[in-house]
Amino acid sequence: MPLIKIISTGGTIANTGHGLIGIDEVLKDIPQARAMADFAIIEATRVRSGQMRLAQWFDVARAASAAAEDPRVDGIIVTHGTFTTEETAYFLHLVVRTEKPIVVVASQRKHDEVGNDGDRNMLDAIRLTLSPEARGKGVLVTLHEEIHSAREVAKTNQRPGGFHSLGRGILGHIEEDQVSFYYTPTRRHTFRSEFDMREIRELPRVDVIAAYVGGDDTAAQACVAAGAQGLVISGYAYNGRPSADQFAGIEKIAASGVPIVLSNRGGQGRIPVNWEDPFIQGDSLVPHKARILLMLGLTNTKDPRELQRMFNEY
Repeated sequence: MPLIKIISTGGTIANTGHGLIGIDEVLKDIPQARAMADFAIIEATRVRSGQMRLAQWFDVARAASAAAEDPRVDGIIVTHGTFTTEETAYFLHLVVRTEKPIVVVASQRKHDEVGNDGDRNMLDAIRLTLSPEARGKGVLVTLHEEIHSAREVAKTNQRPGGFHSLGRGILGHIEEDQVSFYYTPTRRHTFRSEFDMREIRELPRVDVIAAYVGGDDTAAQACVAAGAQGLVISGYAYNGRPSADQFAGIEKIAASGVPIVLSNRGGQGRIPVNWEDPFIQGDSLVPHKARILLMLGLTNTKDPRELQRMFNEY
């Protein structure tokens, strides 16, 4: 039997009307699972995903890295709450150096709720992890019988079909007879990444600043004063720019040596690169994922050109 390492973190997939339960109890209600694989379970944390913190990211990533190095382990599943699924998945996508399948799975309804989608999602995650085609594709996210790349996926609403890969679409489906891939991620990730969880001790503070009519640079200045080593602007579509009254102050922050990344608040579309610009263009990453890449990039460099290279490649 293949061996799957399950790293559980809590979330709705392990939540009931009486509180969060262990993932081993969830598996008891999915008898088909034990016929497909053996499981080694580690509970990295047991929280609702809105309570996820950076320290818990480290715990999950270290557990995933250890499982990736274990020759007995064929694949890795991370069970997670939906509020921050896409962030944890993208962090793992960048820092766990392995070609082994890593699948993040969640649910929109509680385990003991009518219409529970978590049991089916869990079964799909097992099938996806065991699929030979999942190998080398980075961290995958599955809900609603769909396969998403961690780079693209976002939660857009609370319904079972509420996860979407904005702008670029899903990688495939988990169907009755097989796991079907039609696309593959081309950007750098996992085994091709320059970031390695085994070498990262802490992440620098990076804050996200929203652009909106009438906004000024007060929030940006406050974040820098609080210790932010980088900023991400959730800016206007298509170019990611801040508002008129934000611009001058944010430009001065960039000139002082604090890297500032422009991202598209609309969630779709790429920011065009301008090498003469004082800002770093965040490609097609949504603001909260641009923050993750900037945090990791800052563990290596503050050189804007090097950081721009990372956003072009990842």
